[in-house]
Amino acid sequence: MSSKQTKIVLGITAFVMLCWVSAPIWGSGSSIALPVSRTPLGFDGEQAFQMVKEFVTRNPQRVLGSIEARQATGYIRDFLKREGYQIDSPSYFNSIIAGRRQAGSNIVAFKAGALPEILAVVAHYDTTRTVVQGAMDDGSGVGVVLELARIFAATPLRHSLLIIATDGEEWGMLGAADFSANYPGRRDLAAVLSLDFVSVGDLAELQLDTDGQKDGFTPGWLRRIALKAAEVQGLSVVTPSGLMEYTQRAIALSLTDQGPFLHAGIPAINLGSGSVDKPRERDIYHSQNDTIENLKPASIASYGQTAERILRSIDELSTVPSGMDNTFRWRDDSYVAGWVMALLQYLAFLPFVVMLGFGWMQQRESLIVGGILREVTFFLAWLVPFGLAFSLVLFCRLMRFLPQNSLYPGPLKDPMLIPSWGLVAGIFAAAISAGIGLHFLARFLTRGLPRSFGASKVVLMTLLLFVILLALKYSPYWASTFLTLPALVWGFIGQGRSGVARVAGVLAIPVAGIAVFAALSLSGRDPGVGADVIWYAVLGLSNGMLRWQGYLLAAAASVIGLRILSLQLSRR
Repeated sequence: MSSKQTKIVLGITAFVMLCWVSAPIWGSGSSIALPVSRTPLGFDGEQAFQMVKEFVTRNPQRVLGSIEARQATGYIRDFLKREGYQIDSPSYFNSIIAGRRQAGSNIVAFKAGALPEILAVVAHYDTTRTVVQGAMDDGSGVGVVLELARIFAATPLRHSLLIIATDGEEWGMLGAADFSANYPGRRDLAAVLSLDFVSVGDLAELQLDTDGQKDGFTPGWLRRIALKAAEVQGLSVVTPSGLMEYTQRAIALSLTDQGPFLHAGIPAINLGSGSVDKPRERDIYHSQNDTIENLKPASIASYGQTAERILRSIDELSTVPSGMDNTFRWRDDSYVAGWVMALLQYLAFLPFVVMLGFGWMQQRESLIVGGILREVTFFLAWLVPFGLAFSLVLFCRLMRFLPQNSLYPGPLKDPMLIPSWGLVAGIFAAAISAGIGLHFLARFLTRGLPRSFGASKVVLMTLLLFVILLALKYSPYWASTFLTLPALVWGFIGQGRSGVARVAGVLAIPVAGIAVFAALSLSGRDPGVGADVIWYAVLGLSNGMLRWQGYLLAAAASVIGLRILSLQLSRR
């Protein structure tokens, strides 16, 4: 680009950045009064603790599909029936766990209120294969939901109430996904509160999880009322905002039962907690040490009272807001409207579009059919190995070389998650070998075709524009998170006349993908899986946790970056 064109692009970039920074001012989401309930709370922490103790000691291993899981449902059903709830017939769903078909079941109890709209409270009763009792995860949630059922049986809410005990949460929220998709009255669900879990020892914080499974996010009104209700408890409340929320929306992999409800367009939020002793919490999580001795009645009381206050606060609203407003939490009580975020996400690529336009103007004479055909050929030749790798992953699943599950790879610490690096290396080796062969085939097919850095880069940037448009349709948050910086950096890079300029260009090309590297690092660090996140990604592709659309879009963008790097390294 000329110096004048560069100034224009920089000016547009500054304008876009100003729009983003000032969005909380001019694009603020609608604000409605959301008072916190002051109704005296009836939650009894000691009584809930005794219910947790009885439940987990009677049914210590409640793995999806097991006989003991069926016995556990009997305990819950009997309790809810005694409290006067209408118990639906068993709700069964099919799943694949560790390569075997298993039947899971949800327990659904209903109590009619004065209003037809339904408030639902959910806790999962299943455990992983690595625990005994599962008192923290999620026997504590079951005890809290049963205590809430007892309270609301004695002092009913205005809204109708649904008590749900889900199965299969540990394997990808399978029970919640089945319920949210198939429950006949799901259109009447005004809000869903998921409970997972009361942490060990004394609580340091309450947590509000708001991400959906594959898409969806907790609407602003529900987040605000839950946050205000939780803050009354006097504990720190952790909930996503800003960069954390943006990343969660881009990745869209929920870990608790609110996820499938949000995917189905039902307002939902999860209440979790964190211990003052984080190392102990991590050690107990999904282990044989997750027993009742680690829980404290006082912690259960704090958690349960928060859950009760959230439900009462929603119930006392004059009108419960409907739909998913898609507002984005900037920070604190500052929200940006959903339509504003969509505008900003499209606007983020405006400098790239302008750069591409300048590129076409400058290279219009050298952009001939032969040069375009050359770059398209190399693009396809380099993209095919990524498709081959994905096909091999699916083939390995079909041949049972990879663990088979309905959706997620499996619970953390499960033995099936031990990486098979030989298999991964084989898939990568086959894809790389195919890539090398196709590269030389592309060179043979395009020999004699004209080449120039400027024209080739314009063709690649045009291909990137198509990838960006598809990505924006797939997920604007994903597109803006992972493609904005590459589009800007790759668009600015020239071949460079000096050695220093060429080296700087070579380094800048992979650095533009820093968002991808950061996401991989966080995905491996947060749950403590480290480098095994690569194995999890392979299993995620195999089972469908990671969507093929996102994989192919990422592959296409990677190919374009690699191709620009190749041109940068070329002497011509």
